[in-house]
Amino acid sequence: MESLVATAFVFVLIAMIVQVAFVVVARDAAQTAVTAAARRSGRPNADLDAERIRLADDVAAIVPGATEVTASIDVGRAEATARVSIRWAPPGPDLIPITLHADASAPLVVPP
Repeated sequence: MESLVATAFVFVLIAMIVQVAFVVVARDAAQTAVTAAARRSGRPNADLDAERIRLADDVAAIVPGATEVTASIDVGRAEATARVSIRWAPPGPDLIPITLHADASAPLVVPP
C-alpha cells in the first residue's frame, strides 16, 4: 500500500515540476514578445492599434496553452509601455488556473 501511495505522489510531483517548467518558458516567451512590442511602439508614427493586435497574435502563437490574451499599449511623454495578460492552460492536467502578466517599457525614439 505504501509503495502505491509513494508512486502516486511521485507522479503528481513530476506533473507539477513539468507544469512549472512550462510556465517559466511561457512567461519568458511572453516577456520577449512584450518587450519587442514596446520597442516597436516607441518609433515615430507607430500604429498603436496594429501593434496591439500584433502583440496579441504573437503571444497567442508563441505561448503554448494561451487561451485568453489581453494586450494593451500606452504611449506617454517619454516611453511606450506594452502589457499582456494571458489565461494559461498548461499541457497535461490543469491543476490550478494560471494567469500570466508581462509588461515592458521602451523609450520613445526621437528623430534627429
